[in-house]
Amino acid sequence: MIFLSLWAGLLSGLCWLLGDILLVGFEVDRERYGSFVAGSQIGNQDMALLMLPGSVKRLRFGALIAHFSIPLMLASLYGLFRLAHEGFWSWLAVGILGLAFALSPLAHAAFYYVGIISKSAYERSAGGPCSEVDSRLINEAVFVLDITWRTAVGLTALGWLLYSCLIFTGQTALPVYFGLLTPLFGSPMALLIVEKLRIGRPYLNGAGLNIGLSLFYFLLLLHLAF
Repeated sequence: MIFLSLWAGLLSGLCWLLGDILLVGFEVDRERYGSFVAGSQIGNQDMALLMLPGSVKRLRFGALIAHFSIPLMLASLYGLFRLAHEGFWSWLAVGILGLAFALSPLAHAAFYYVGIISKSAYERSAGGPCSEVDSRLINEAVFVLDITWRTAVGLTALGWLLYSCLIFTGQTALPVYFGLLTPLFGSPMALLIVEKLRIGRPYLNGAGLNIGLSLFYFLLLLHLAF
């Protein structure tokens, strides 16, 4: 059951990674779309421009593949819990991760709504400056995105911090060094590689969290198999 649980986590992580690639795997193209935000009331102009090159079908699939794989990610909590020594901190770490995973689909899908609203506004503007009404609508969509995404990511980071501490303090069946392989450390490293070394850009832009997640479950399965 532990293996099946962790396989579910890996599969879900890969689905979320693909969702990131399809949904936000773009570079902001101000040369092509800059006139859309010039002089507008859009607050986060980069976010409004980011997904304009993507088709609606691509953005939709990127949102849905992550959304419908979340039960697999929740199922992976069983394996994580069984690998930890039962106690208050184990329950707390896995409980917070469960809450974070449950809140993540809306945070991910919020990018889709920003994308399609921005695309519709761009089409209405015929490439010119965004109207005041559409600017307010984009700002509202970005506001909801910020709330949901920061909450989900913050709780995810807290959950992995607690789980990493369990590993570091010998309260799991995993070797201590595995504490450095959790997404708490793997995701920032992946972001650094993509952002600074520009490996995998633009497709892996914004995918650091799920690169770290997928890699962690893969390494867990590899460790338990051998």
